[in-house]
Amino acid sequence: MTVMSQIYQLPAIISHENVEDVLLAIEKILKALPSSDSLTINCQELKSFDSTALSLILSIKRRAEKSSVAIHLNNVPEKLASLAKVYDLADIVLS
Repeated sequence: MTVMSQIYQLPAIISHENVEDVLLAIEKILKALPSSDSLTINCQELKSFDSTALSLILSIKRRAEKSSVAIHLNNVPEKLASLAKVYDLADIVLS
């Protein structure tokens, strides 16, 4: 069995205004992926965010787990990693 991986580029801004659109786009990808595939979330362009980004990542991970799809985060901004540590979510969000 070949394991495939999709890549999703997060937008430069994640806020209350666009988080649902981002989540819907990622949900479409997750639904299209067979079990045991993976989705890489590239955070390279992410520049402006708050705790909404943490909520988004938690939601993505929960949905992916239900679909047996692995989630990988690449290029996580230092600010996002620090925010995850402040909220005691680093083990969940950054793993």
